[in-house]
Formats: sequence, structure tokens, C-alpha cells
Amino acid sequence: MKKVIAGIISLIISYGMVYYLVLPTLENYPRLAGMVQRSEYTDGALWFFIFLSLWLFYWQWEQRKIWNSYLYLFYSCYLLLLFIMLFTKAPAYHSFNLNPMTLYLNNPQQMIELLLNVGYFIPLGCLYGMRAEKVEALVIALLTIIGIETIQYIFYLGTFDILDILTNLAGCIIGYQLFGQIKKRLASISSD
Repeated sequence: MKKVIAGIISLIISYGMVYYLVLPTLENYPRLAGMVQRSEYTDGALWFFIFLSLWLFYWQWEQRKIWNSYLYLFYSCYLLLLFIMLFTKAPAYHSFNLNPMTLYLNNPQQMIELLLNVGYFIPLGCLYGMRAEKVEALVIALLTIIGIETIQYIFYLGTFDILDILTNLAGCIIGYQLFGQIKKRLASISSD
């Protein structure tokens, strides 16, 4: 019964994420909006991926065991979606912003985008948490994010923005801490 309830909750959360957070944000980027509109199943596929990711994660949480097949499938899809979000959303332009105080939260959409900037990198922080120590994970995350921002700038795919670096790094740190909690749960099975 717990798995059914978790499935219903996963369904509600994934539906809300796709239709109230992700798709409205994608509409602000004409290239991404065009990509989403190419297939009538894009929103359903995204919704289904998030639903399955959450629900299957719950199963693993209850079993206190992480399935390798889940990790491979989840991170394959996640990294593809992250690549699309990072490198195809902007038209051909570049700019440079080193002022972290340029945060403008004039409307709810800007706040949602800020939260998504953090959220996109939580799974990456979890991935680093699987193998790296704190300082090592922080350095790898920072180098990865600076590399992404540099690629966006050099290839005219967006802005090199210090605020993006800070929010993405915050997501990685949250993910690293979250995976620390997951490891504790997995380790508790041996003490039971």
C-alpha cells in the first residue's frame, strides 16, 4: 500500500513540476519552446521520466538499496536533459556578468527560474557524493560549472554569469548533502 501511495504522490509532484515549473519556464526560451512543440509527446515523456525517477527512488529508499540499473538510466536521461537545457536554450549570443548582485526577482517566473537553476544541479551533486569527499566534490562541481559557463560564452550559447555559477554550485552542495543522508540510510541496514 505504501508503494501505491508513493506512486500517487510521485504522480502529483511530477505533474506539478512539468506543467507548473518546467514547461512555463521553457516557454521563455523560443528555441526550447520550439523543441518541445516538435513532438506532442514531449511533455508526457518528461512527466513520465520525473514520475518514474521519484517512484523508483522511493522503492529503493524503502529497500535501503540503490539499483545500478536505476542509476545508469536516471543519469543517462538527466545528463541529456541537462545538456539540452544548458546548451540549446539561448539564441546565438554571449555576454559576461561577474556581478552577483544582478539578481532581479521582479516576477514569479524569475524566482522559478532561480529555483530551477539550483534544482537542475542537485542530481549532479548526488552523483559527486557517491565517490568524492567534500572538498574534492566541491572543486569538481565548481570546475564543472565554470566549464559549462565558459562553453556557453565561447560558443555563443549564453551568458557567463557568476549568479548561475553560485546557484548551480548551491544545487550541487544540496545534492551532495542529500546523498550523504541517503548513504546514512543505506548504512543503517547493516546496523539493523
